[in-house]
Amino acid sequence: MKFHTVEIEGIETLGRYVLLHYRWEGSIEPGQFTMARAAGYPTTFDPFLARPFSFYDYDGETASLLFEVRGRGTQLLAEATERIEASRPLGKGFRVDGVAGRAVLLGGGVGVAPFKFLSRRLYELGVEHDVALGFEDEGVAGVAGDFPGAKVATMDGSFGVRGTVLDAVGDLSEYSAIYACGPNAMLAAVKRAANGAKICQLSVEERMGCGNGSCNGCVVPTERGYVRSCIEGPVFDAEVLAW
Repeated sequence: MKFHTVEIEGIETLGRYVLLHYRWEGSIEPGQFTMARAAGYPTTFDPFLARPFSFYDYDGETASLLFEVRGRGTQLLAEATERIEASRPLGKGFRVDGVAGRAVLLGGGVGVAPFKFLSRRLYELGVEHDVALGFEDEGVAGVAGDFPGAKVATMDGSFGVRGTVLDAVGDLSEYSAIYACGPNAMLAAVKRAANGAKICQLSVEERMGCGNGSCNGCVVPTERGYVRSCIEGPVFDAEVLAW
C-alpha cells in the first residue's frame, strides 16, 4: 500500500476525541476510510502498522479524522505537529444517490466519525436528515456540539436522554434511509429496528491490520460467508450482514 506524506492543518479535541485535519486533494466518498500513521517510516517502525480511520469530513481541500487515543499508534498521531502519512481513500462508502424522503444518521461512540462528511453530502444533495448520537457518558459526548440539532443519549444519563442512540431517535419508521456506525451490538439493534426502510446501511468497526485485503483480520459474517470489511465494506447493506 502506498502512503502519502500529508501536511497537518491543525489538531483539536472534541470531548475525549481528537480531531486531526490535513491537506488532501482528490475524490473521497462518505464512509470511506484511510490508513494513517505518524510520519517517519521507514526510518522508524514505530508504529509498524497504520491505523484505519473513517473520514470525519472533507471540503475538497482539507480532510479530517476523528479518533480516540487507545494505544501507541493513536497517541503518536495525536502528538504529531507537522505531518503524518496517510493512504488514499479506501473501502466502499455510503450509498446516497436516489434517497427519497427523510434520512437519519445514527452514531455510537467514535462511530459518529463518518457522519459529519455524510451530513455535508446529504445537504448538498438536498436530502433532509436527522442525526442521533449515543455515548457512554458526558465526557465523550463533547463531539455532539459539532452536530447542531442532533439528538443525544448517554448510557448514564449525564448528557441528553438516558439510554442508547435508539432511545434518542425513537421510531425509525418515518425514515426512508437509515445510516449507522458504531459497535456491532448497536448495529445489530439498528438492523432489527429498521422496519423495512428502503435503505439501511451499516458501517462496521473492525480492527484492520493491512487495509488492503491481505491479512483477513477484519472479516464480518454475511449471508454469503465471511467477507473483508476493508474491501467489501466497511459499509454494508443491513440485510447482507448475518447478525
